[in-house]
Amino acid sequence: MIKPWEVLSSKIELEDRWIKVRADDCQRSDGLIIKPYYVLEYADWVCVLAITPDGNVVLTTEYRHGVRSIVTGLPSGVVDKEDSGPEGTARRELLEETGYTSEHMVPLGSLYANCTNQPNLVHYFLARDAELTGTPALDANEQIDVELVPWEQVRSTPLLRQSHHVACLHLAEKYFDVCSPATVV
Repeated sequence: MIKPWEVLSSKIELEDRWIKVRADDCQRSDGLIIKPYYVLEYADWVCVLAITPDGNVVLTTEYRHGVRSIVTGLPSGVVDKEDSGPEGTARRELLEETGYTSEHMVPLGSLYANCTNQPNLVHYFLARDAELTGTPALDANEQIDVELVPWEQVRSTPLLRQSHHVACLHLAEKYFDVCSPATVV
């Protein structure tokens, strides 16, 4: 029978404002020692599928250095300690990255980012009837283009390449009328 590992020792290898790398020495229930086992301690993240009243998805396009590529995605970001929680972060990130806001933020659930070596969650939201109400206020390291793309095109093409963005689409699909995908119920 599988049992949780016992942590024999734990040491922080690297820590800054974005990430903490922890090295755990562990022992399985069968006695096997696993050392080190690295854990990446990130803050929780949010991901927002924003839909305009006419059925377009608010998308962001930006350079992602991890894959050294320009990637189209959904507004997303880190839950800051100053935020009022994941929904507050979702509202903030949507406005900061795109200039859009929504009075109808629907929580879609939360999933682990990568439970193999990350304890953080991704909190998913559907922003219904999103409207352009401001201008983006980007972080110094961000360069983002915003575009509106019809829901059906986003849903039926490999436009989104980040797994947590694709998960957000799937979690939101139950809120769309089967006969008219652009109609949010």
